[in-house]
Amino acid sequence: MKERCLNVAQTCMFNKTRAISRYVTNLYANALKDVGVTPVQFSMLTAVQLISNANVNNLSNALMMDRTTLNRNLKPLVRDGFIDIQESTDRRERKISITQEGKEVYEKGYKKWEEAQRELEEVIGTEDWLTMNSLFDTIIARIK
Repeated sequence: MKERCLNVAQTCMFNKTRAISRYVTNLYANALKDVGVTPVQFSMLTAVQLISNANVNNLSNALMMDRTTLNRNLKPLVRDGFIDIQESTDRRERKISITQEGKEVYEKGYKKWEEAQRELEEVIGTEDWLTMNSLFDTIIARIK
């Protein structure tokens, strides 16, 4: 039994990725808190600006997030006036766009995001940072 527990403790990718995820989430959350958005919301603002004719379906796919979670995370962005959601000619589809206020918040957030990126790169080391970026891109492409 102890041997199995040691195997899990030493090799479990779930535990390792969760530990890293908690650290990274806290780093970016602390950097963005004064801006008034979470790291997830900042990612959503990024995606809305990159995707032409953004809607729930293509945002959901781009962010690898289910539609329910996406809609729940959009609500505070709409409430705070950072995102606008409009009905389209197809009533099943809603067009999502960033507002001027959202762009201003994004610009402030981008500076904080850059600070968090630099801090994380310093912790990881530039060589491992570059390796991780490449490896994560490969893994994301495989699981999409």
